[in-house]
Amino acid sequence: METLVIDLDNGSPSEGKADAIRRAIECAILEDRLKPGDTLPTVRALAESLGINKNTVAVAYRQLRDGGLISGEGRQGSTVRRHASAASARNAAGRAAQTRFVRDGNPDVSLLPDETEIHEAMARMSVEPRLYGEHRNDDAFVDWARMQFVDDHIEVSGGIFVSAGALDLIERALIASGIRAGDRVAVENPGYISVHALVRSMGIDAVPLALDHAGIVPTSLRKALKAGVKAVISTSRAHNPTGVVTSRTRASELRKAVGDNSDVLFIDDDHTNLLNLAPYHSWHTGARRWLTVRSLSKGLGPDYRIAFSTGDAQTVQRLEGRQSVGMGWVSTLVQRLVLGLVMTGSVQKKIAAAGVAYRERHQLLTAALKKRGFDVLPGAGLNVWVPLQNELEVAQRLFAAGWLVRAGHEFCLDGRQGIRVTAARMTPAETLDFVEALVKVCQTTSSTLSA
Repeated sequence: METLVIDLDNGSPSEGKADAIRRAIECAILEDRLKPGDTLPTVRALAESLGINKNTVAVAYRQLRDGGLISGEGRQGSTVRRHASAASARNAAGRAAQTRFVRDGNPDVSLLPDETEIHEAMARMSVEPRLYGEHRNDDAFVDWARMQFVDDHIEVSGGIFVSAGALDLIERALIASGIRAGDRVAVENPGYISVHALVRSMGIDAVPLALDHAGIVPTSLRKALKAGVKAVISTSRAHNPTGVVTSRTRASELRKAVGDNSDVLFIDDDHTNLLNLAPYHSWHTGARRWLTVRSLSKGLGPDYRIAFSTGDAQTVQRLEGRQSVGMGWVSTLVQRLVLGLVMTGSVQKKIAAAGVAYRERHQLLTAALKKRGFDVLPGAGLNVWVPLQNELEVAQRLFAAGWLVRAGHEFCLDGRQGIRVTAARMTPAETLDFVEALVKVCQTTSSTLSA
């Protein structure tokens, strides 16, 4: 194996260090400087040689594993996969500029508030400082958040809680409810990677909830409740990664399944609420302990790091108590900026346009996949889940064909395989090109479709 040379100073201005490392290794593989079976430096060794944080290298290695180019654990040593050779890839010089990234789950930047809109909102907002001991939230923002729930017929008498993002809120809710390592929490399978990671990081045992075209399968929920779960975490519309939307009929069935489980905390993460991608049919709000969590990342962008929720009074009070001894509050400057943006006419038009665009792009991709025999679920959202076997080989060959997707095993608790495709930024032409590329890959590999 040739010496691996990575220059972090010559990347594009918008390219982060993890991306620069990933691209350097990709090019080395595609130019045959790294060959199948070659061993890469460990995460720690490469980080020390480059003088950077080892977490940055770990991110790059994870992206390479997701792309099917390497295998193994970066901290213990990773190797170039047997299919990752220049013979099966395009010329590296052209590939770097031509790869289409459909793996990240990000919204379309062109549909987010632009620099002018942000500056104008900042110019209009109050910058009065908030001091220790003063009211923690901006009243106007809380009033706006409250109406988001009222419009969907969600009870708000328990209060409104503001937190630094949806995952921060979910973690605080689990801790404040007394859930500890060794307890059981039900999560969707497949489900949101970050929720699975959060549960694992807390030492909690994840109990899988099965999904079908209409949402969580009621028998699966009953089984989880019977198994003694302390909490249930769900996403009732625009589910990630499948896009599944809970139907009105299914919501009614799930409400019956909830029954009298007074010690269980039900949390629904409604992460696309601003976009109105589909009707919201809540099924958890009749429980004694519940939360509906909403964030702004898909409508405004993920960098605002703000979420809000409502629920039963006891749970909301516990969240407030937990926050008061930790971070204290979410910046009211951020709350005012967010409120200024969502009240701006041009931003409102963008949010509405984004909802239409994401709905259409999701529908186009799922329809094209179904037409070619892939067993995908209907729904709405930014991502589409494609169940299939030999996901890493498929991901690697798609990468060689110019498409970077996310391998699906990270979304699953039971070893099933697939790929997640972000449709949010795909044009109609790209959608059809991708489906044709996937069909060809499946025809030339040992992959078969799986339910």
